[in-house]
Amino acid sequence: MIYDGLGAIGLYRGLSRGLDVLIDWLEQNDPAELPLGKTQIDGERVYANVMNAKTRTFEDARFETHRKYMDVQIDLEGAECFKTTPGETVPAGEFDVEGDKGYCHEAPGNDDLLDGTLEGGRFAVFMIGEPHMPNLVVPGQEVGPIKKICFKVVGDQYWDEV
Repeated sequence: MIYDGLGAIGLYRGLSRGLDVLIDWLEQNDPAELPLGKTQIDGERVYANVMNAKTRTFEDARFETHRKYMDVQIDLEGAECFKTTPGETVPAGEFDVEGDKGYCHEAPGNDDLLDGTLEGGRFAVFMIGEPHMPNLVVPGQEVGPIKKICFKVVGDQYWDEV
């Protein structure tokens, strides 16, 4: 996971081809101007999903994972918390290869949960295979609406397949 201010995203240039494409795009464009829905930045290699979502409690959430794409997430309106875990997980259903999404829960005894808050120009990059739980309600706030972008960035190993 990478967690930083959007103004510092250029520091991560060179980590992957797709992330470099996204960094170049962000230097030339205002992500807040993207319409709701899917916008291709470099075809299916790098694209944005702008959505109206709702935060949820930890008890109502589960971790998600991806095998082909990393997520770069920022909030445009409202705020959310997220969690990740480097510890053991237990699958929660079959992995959807077509949608590149699987779900899991932390395994019993796994107390290795990391967290952060997306608001005020912060972003998070969730790497391929990294369990992450987005859209969590900020402690002390009520469950409510957020507007966010999830940039999907294909892994280098899949670059020529997409």
